[in-house]
Amino acid sequence: MEASYMIILTLGIFFLFLVWLAFKIGKKLGAYECKLEWQERIEKMRKDIADKQRAGIKGKVVEIFAPYIKGFPFSASECRFIGDPIDYVVFEGMDRGEIKDIYFVEIKTNSSKLNNNQNRIKELIEKGKVKWYLFRMQVKE
Repeated sequence: MEASYMIILTLGIFFLFLVWLAFKIGKKLGAYECKLEWQERIEKMRKDIADKQRAGIKGKVVEIFAPYIKGFPFSASECRFIGDPIDYVVFEGMDRGEIKDIYFVEIKTNSSKLNNNQNRIKELIEKGKVKWYLFRMQVKE
């Protein structure tokens, strides 16, 4: 009878050892998989950031050179670059000494969209909410 208890006790201890060993191996394996997953995520984030930076740089270059590109509807010499929040103010007719229209021009590449400020500016212009203001300073001569 004592021998059967010893066998059961030995098997129990062996079983507990196997459970403990499986737990340790699982924990190490899980940590390794987690590390690999984070490395993949970091690599993907770095690539996404680089792609977005390249797209942003391309967009800025296109914005600056747009008046000189074939098909641009305004004379480059009548365009004044602002950059943000709107890319250009165009004084149509200024080359001839007779400004007949003023345009606010935003340059976008591919499927990029107007941001909130640009949409709001567009709405205000369309509603005629554009005003002239002269600020005069008195300067001692």
